[in-house]
Amino acid sequence: MGGGSDSSAGPDIYCSAGRHIDRSSSQLRSRSTMAVAASLAMLLCLLTLYLLSNWSGTGRADAHSLWYNFNITHLPRHGQQWCEVQGQADQKNFLFYDCGSDKVLSMGHLEEQLDITDAWGKQLEMLKQVGQRLRMELADTELEDFTPSGPLTLQARMSCECEVDGPIRGSWQFSFSGQKFLLFDSNNRKWTVVQAGARRMKEKWEDSRLTMFFQKVSMGDCKTWLRDFLMHRKKRLEPTAPPTVAPGTAHTKAMATSLSPWSLLIILCFILPGISAESFRVTGTVGKTVRGTRDR
Repeated sequence: MGGGSDSSAGPDIYCSAGRHIDRSSSQLRSRSTMAVAASLAMLLCLLTLYLLSNWSGTGRADAHSLWYNFNITHLPRHGQQWCEVQGQADQKNFLFYDCGSDKVLSMGHLEEQLDITDAWGKQLEMLKQVGQRLRMELADTELEDFTPSGPLTLQARMSCECEVDGPIRGSWQFSFSGQKFLLFDSNNRKWTVVQAGARRMKEKWEDSRLTMFFQKVSMGDCKTWLRDFLMHRKKRLEPTAPPTVAPGTAHTKAMATSLSPWSLLIILCFILPGISAESFRVTGTVGKTVRGTRDR
């Protein structure tokens, strides 16, 4: 009798220990899964913040720019303009100018106000001079190992950029028939060859007065235009009188607008891992309850 009782108890103890080990392993796996989920959620948020910081850095609210895209055709077809300029302020079109016939084709509402100022007239005159200078250089330009399918056209982009109370940055980009060939950094007067066919052109331009001319226009004239443009834009956007708002409403709006999208995203990065971990914890608890019910 005693031997039979011992032999029957053995398997029960063994199975109970097995279930205890299985439950411990399940808890460890559940905790490990929770940790992995929280880590993945945090990494995802950090990656999103990094990508957004790089993306928004290219368009800072306190950074402003002027771009002038020249399109010069040495031998234009009948009815084709030999010089066209597109102006962009903060990457938004504000001017289309035919510098060959000295005609403004279109401009924005703000530029209609600038049209009556002396600075606007001087800007158009300088753009016309730049177009004429580029056309002269295009006639003598020799590109190695490059044969355009049609009339040779020069696309030149002049840009000046600055941040509030920051230094001006000027540059030029030269392309032929849509292919980028040469770059010029106005700040350090450095030429950079993009296509090998522009080496001879670089040697010629950097030893001539063109270097000083390009630097002067992009660092001097363009800076003045950008300053005038921002000044007129500021005057246009300034309200004539502040709106009357009740004190309680103003306080509520201030609280609502004090949290920027960046702040909300950072807060979300700390909340998501906890939510993920809690979700896995609840899932694990339900699983253990189901397994316990089955064991019983």
